[in-house]
Amino acid sequence: MTPILLNQLRSMITSPLISMFCKKFEENEVLMRKSIDTSICSVLIGLNNVIDNIVLYNEVVESIISTEFYKTTEYNNGKISSLNYSFEYEGFNSLNLIFSVKKGRISEMISNEIGIKSETAGAILNFAAMLILSHLKNEKQQITNIQDYLNAEKKAILNTVPEGIRIILGYPNFECEDTYYCSDTLVKTKLKPHFFSKIFKL
Repeated sequence: MTPILLNQLRSMITSPLISMFCKKFEENEVLMRKSIDTSICSVLIGLNNVIDNIVLYNEVVESIISTEFYKTTEYNNGKISSLNYSFEYEGFNSLNLIFSVKKGRISEMISNEIGIKSETAGAILNFAAMLILSHLKNEKQQITNIQDYLNAEKKAILNTVPEGIRIILGYPNFECEDTYYCSDTLVKTKLKPHFFSKIFKL
């Protein structure tokens, strides 16, 4: 099955947005793309882990409504056309609901594995959470549909994140494919079966 949800989220990330983030956070473009993709997939895994708790899942999705990010982010043909940087502080509440005490460890893992600054990793993880929750709220899909998407796309999602994050989130036995392609970023990545290996090493 084509990873519909994952591709929808990836397609929202435009080259101008990447350039804007690179300038603000002073990071390499390729690493910025990888950090966004990894953060999106990490948050999706987290959502998949809590979605059976309907009360918690609804609280997570509803947490986006009152945020400046949700109110002010604009889209054009399914792509982000403008946003402010409120996600830098507004994403914490949602991430705490999704990951609880694991949020900091996941952020540091993204920083260490991809090679971006800790501050950047934290901000981009916040952005990924806000982006995903805004999309889910806008689409107004039933929870059963979201569960179906996440289950069908689980392999593609898990294949995108470092081994350390998979272990933290409860998937220690998942076997990654040797390579994966992200059609939107045109990045080919070699994956190595070592806990702290630099799987995004250029």
